[in-house]
Amino acid sequence: MTYSPPDRDELREMVLAESRARLPEMDVTDGGEEHSLHTVPATAAVAASGYAKGLHRSIQALYASGEDLSSLASMWGLTRHAATGAEGGTLTVNVTTATGSWLITQQFQSADGLTYVATSAGTWSGSPASVEIPFEAVDTGAATTKAVGTVFTVLSPPAGMESTGYINAGDGFTTAGRDEETDEELRDRLTNLFAGTANSGNLGDYVRWMEEVEGVTEGFAYPTMRNNLSIDGTVFGPDTVPGGRWVTASVVTDIENYINGTATVIGQRAVGQDFDGVLPTAQDQAVDVTITADSGYGRDWGAASTDTIPNANIVSVPATGEYIRVNVDPAAAPRNITVGDRLGLNIRTASSATHYHLEVRTVTNIVTVGVNYDIYVDTPLSSNTYTGDVYPAGPTTEDTVTAIEDAFDALGPANDATSGRWPPVSSENPCDLSLAETNRRVMDVEIDGVRRHLNTSWTTPAADVTATTSTIAAGVLVANTIRLTTTRIRYTNLNT
Repeated sequence: MTYSPPDRDELREMVLAESRARLPEMDVTDGGEEHSLHTVPATAAVAASGYAKGLHRSIQALYASGEDLSSLASMWGLTRHAATGAEGGTLTVNVTTATGSWLITQQFQSADGLTYVATSAGTWSGSPASVEIPFEAVDTGAATTKAVGTVFTVLSPPAGMESTGYINAGDGFTTAGRDEETDEELRDRLTNLFAGTANSGNLGDYVRWMEEVEGVTEGFAYPTMRNNLSIDGTVFGPDTVPGGRWVTASVVTDIENYINGTATVIGQRAVGQDFDGVLPTAQDQAVDVTITADSGYGRDWGAASTDTIPNANIVSVPATGEYIRVNVDPAAAPRNITVGDRLGLNIRTASSATHYHLEVRTVTNIVTVGVNYDIYVDTPLSSNTYTGDVYPAGPTTEDTVTAIEDAFDALGPANDATSGRWPPVSSENPCDLSLAETNRRVMDVEIDGVRRHLNTSWTTPAADVTATTSTIAAGVLVANTIRLTTTRIRYTNLNT
């Protein structure tokens, strides 16, 4: 049964009723001195009740927070993950002299003020055009993970080195930075531990062990797929940049070393248990959706749903990223772009990359430069990026991109046998993605508390997105899941 403790006024009335019954001559009318004095024990009782309730919640895994939750978790051998900085990146910096050197103390800074440092000293000679400097974050947090193409300022550059550098294709951080573990994340690990049986190596334990490894935020375990004593585990990392959930082989190696006998868990696993870490296999999926939005919340420019500035008409995006140079007049029909209009630009991190991210910007100026036109935007684009087409955008576009990405980020490895993995297949850890679910997320996009999307029609995918079931191939588990690769959002004409 549920018990709701009385509040102060209710307690005071209980005390007053007792006084009226035992001391009828006492004046306990409202506003009198005796009436006011009865407030004192009622207030004290409420305070004591609140303290007892707080103490009770502080020792309950489902309710504890902050230091109380950290203390409770420590009793079961869990430590809150501290914030860490991104590691294993390489910065490309142009040089202007034939020889030179940098120190291991050389620092760099991103546009948002985060600090990075070289992880080794180095020299250059023979008049190279650029040098590659291994570096990592000094600051901590998920924001320290920067995408390929991000520009950094070289702080006090040594002689012969330019004042800016960038992350080249293939040189992104191998280990993503992460924020301090939240109460919700720590609580999930703690309750997952409680759901298991001791530390004997049940599925809940394997998930917990995988998620204790740096760079891992979500783990899935597959029992007895290779043999009667096998457990396979596949993991995802933090979603810090588009496609960033995909871990590297080194993270899988760390998991195997940790679970297969590192001192931290030795003696906890069942004897003879055969564990292998598995890299998730991406099944790439593009998205192309046309949205009918409420009046005034669709496209900002153009007269038809096919209006774009194709990639073939994009001349360049400068390193500073403040404009897009095109060879067609953006102000002419049918585009009719004006200052204040929004546009969506598909960004990819390398010419061969398959993962796009639709970036929404507002036009601040259009300048004619010879036969070309520079479309200036309010927030610079990442330098050294390769682009797809430029599309008309509207006030709901950015939130729509987020809704679609969130749907894909919630997917786990595909396995038709619900009982054959942990966490089990559920609405929280689905294998496949239905258009009904994606539609719901898109249609729920709101501005000022009002839904502005009236309808959606999908070109890609034309049907539900189904991941190939995870299977054993040549004695090795292949854990299949779906990765969003391109996002394109079109609107019907709602501006005329």
